[in-house]
Amino acid sequence: ALTPGRSGNQFNFVTSARRQPGSTFKTIALTAAVARGMDPFTTSYLSAPFHYQPDSTCNPNDPNCAWNVQTYEHTYSGVESVLSATLQSDNTVYAQLTLDVGPQSVAAMAHSLGVESPLEPVPSIGLGSNAVSPLDMASAYATLAAGGIRRDPVAIRRVVFPGGRVEEPERPDPRRVVSEAVA
Repeated sequence: ALTPGRSGNQFNFVTSARRQPGSTFKTIALTAAVARGMDPFTTSYLSAPFHYQPDSTCNPNDPNCAWNVQTYEHTYSGVESVLSATLQSDNTVYAQLTLDVGPQSVAAMAHSLGVESPLEPVPSIGLGSNAVSPLDMASAYATLAAGGIRRDPVAIRRVVFPGGRVEEPERPDPRRVVSEAVA
């Protein structure tokens, strides 16, 4: 359901406010990985502070050159399954997973699931570093909840005119974007 914001405010926070979704985006990275055949029960990564530096000639202390990932509580589990890392919301595992799946694949999956905001396919995309709207995230999660069938959001379901005549706007057809097993 979509409701208006504060009285007198014309800015629609649901459709227009864009914020980093953080760990809620891990579900999209997981979906991209599962769609490529990864089994979260048997695939494991090392849960430990993670350093990513694709260019070995740059300064590792330069934040534009290197990426250092930690968990929120600075606790680590060693080798753990993706399932366990999902339950723990382990940033270090999801950083590695995103790099293995490919940031471009995570962005493509997000768009398939219903995210309309532009996404930069950066290594941190799987950790929710790109700004998206609440409607984007609701659309993506609704697609997964519907077993992989995407239905674009509709703001007006019907209009009832004086006299009782009813018109319903044309609705886009639902379409399967991932298999039910992946969803």
